[in-house]
Amino acid sequence: MTATHRPLAEWVQDARIVGPGPLWAADGPVNDGDERADARHMARFATGWERCALPLADGGHGLGLTEPATGDAVLELDDFGRPLPADPATAETVAAIERRWPANRLEPHEEVRLHDADPGLRYSLLDRLAAEGSPGPDSFHVLPWERVDRLADQVAAALATGEPAAAPPVRLRHYFAPAGSRFTAALEQLASALRSDDPRLRRVATTALCARLARAATARIPQTTRERLRLLLDAVGRDDAFLYATAALAADRLGGAFPTPYAPPERRGREVTWWTLDYGSPASVRNRYAPAASSGAEGSEDVVLRSAFTLTLTGRSDGRLYVTVTAPLDPATRALLSHGYDEVLLLPVHVTGAAEGREMYVLLKPGTDRLSGDLRMTATTDLDITADQAGPPLGLADLPSLDPEAVRRTLACQVRASDRRRWRELLARLPDGHPVRRAAEGGGTA
Repeated sequence: MTATHRPLAEWVQDARIVGPGPLWAADGPVNDGDERADARHMARFATGWERCALPLADGGHGLGLTEPATGDAVLELDDFGRPLPADPATAETVAAIERRWPANRLEPHEEVRLHDADPGLRYSLLDRLAAEGSPGPDSFHVLPWERVDRLADQVAAALATGEPAAAPPVRLRHYFAPAGSRFTAALEQLASALRSDDPRLRRVATTALCARLARAATARIPQTTRERLRLLLDAVGRDDAFLYATAALAADRLGGAFPTPYAPPERRGREVTWWTLDYGSPASVRNRYAPAASSGAEGSEDVVLRSAFTLTLTGRSDGRLYVTVTAPLDPATRALLSHGYDEVLLLPVHVTGAAEGREMYVLLKPGTDRLSGDLRMTATTDLDITADQAGPPLGLADLPSLDPEAVRRTLACQVRASDRRRWRELLARLPDGHPVRRAAEGGGTA
């Protein structure tokens, strides 16, 4: 079977000989004049092309393709429109992988060669391989993780010392997208927030970092990088008491393989995705129990601790369910609430066995020495009913990204009219017509 050699990158440009050797240079429009096209899917490259490294007039080699039947040649381009660097040995490594495309694994000598290749080439290879095949998790270790290592070390040190890194910022860019998690974007955002001393951006970035690492395909991340990220998560958890449980969960997941197979994020509606993170054994009750010690009504109560948060699930014999969340409010957490969360603290919760639905938010309000919030629901079964934290705590900046349907369910489960008013006041800050605001107004979410 003849191997098909097609572009790895989205952009290509015709190449022409400009000097003896021969030496080549890019010439003409990108993607035959359609920059919005994806060169990897252009009919022009369906058959008849061979992988090569073209010597460039301005030095080095560029990853290319030649068509022996016509003598045509193209250079593959990076995101800046420049030829992707690739010496002859690297081009031959790519060609060998293409001859058994889509390769489910990379040979050890190929991994060694690719570790020294241009980061853009490594990204392009893994991006196309992940899209068209099922590469093993070790294949993703050839991505430029050394950049993540350096930036994780910088950020962890900055969190520990309170001083921004003196070294120039490390650019991670899009190189790690094939690994399936966008945690690197959150890591770059956190580094930027520390440099600019922006507490709101810092909190948003740490929340995203912990949540994305908690659901990452950890086997695709090299062990040395996982160890650095665990140290970073420890520093994050120490910095934000509200986020500690999610940071600890993410660090635990990085200690071994992810317990369930990795799947791409679900897309629905506005591309809002509800991720339920498994923090451990949830609070659990049954619908019919002996009288609870704290109440004159028959029922049962269970409590689960998630670091700063105490979640209590109470079931009554008449079918009523209550989820109550509390957190300490001391000078440190009060400052965190004010500067990082903008005086708004929402805890996502996941409930089973409630008529109103599974996913909701608890709005925690400040009191004298603690934050507290609750929900009231109706049981649908006499089987086990559970409730637990479902994700990292959220603040005012996260309102636009809330799940509209979860907000609608939350409003229906408020215990007090004052809590419902508080919710509506918060959501009124969103633009008219915003799906989350419409959930509060009783409109649709489409």
